Amino acid sequence: MKHRPVPLYALLLLALLVALPEGAHACSMMNTDNADQRGALLADPATVKKMPEMSTQEAVAQCNRTFVIQPEYLAELNETGSFPDETDRIPLCFIRCYMQALGILTEDDKINKEAVLAVNWANSGDTIDECLDEMTGSTCEKAYFFTRCIMTRALVNGKSKDNK
Repeated sequence: MKHRPVPLYALLLLALLVALPEGAHACSMMNTDNADQRGALLADPATVKKMPEMSTQEAVAQCNRTFVIQPEYLAELNETGSFPDETDRIPLCFIRCYMQALGILTEDDKINKEAVLAVNWANSGDTIDECLDEMTGSTCEKAYFFTRCIMTRALVNGKSKDNK
């Protein structure tokens, strides 16, 4: 029996639920082939770490000190691929902080493709490349839109596999 890796979004939700005390626009599937623009959003593999230095639970706890996010918000992200209010900057900045804590996003807001693949957040480099096209707006928006694209694709792929 082959085990499928647990997607990062599921770990993120689980980690947030563990870390919090009690009480506490759709992804484009079009490939526009903007190789130069995408390349500018990728970190140099020679200068970044390939594996995160902290656990997902530690990353959630660290980021939740500055950008408090409720479990219901992450549950919505887990179920639908997006936050219920995409204009609320706190959850978007939580995602950026979380991605940086795990090394998925560098300090200069570039995607560390090796880390994304190492933590099984995306199933292929092609998915990462295509989701780079979604990285627009402020630094927090870029992180969130990339995450939203990755999650939407994971949800769509999961549903299509379940129907086979």
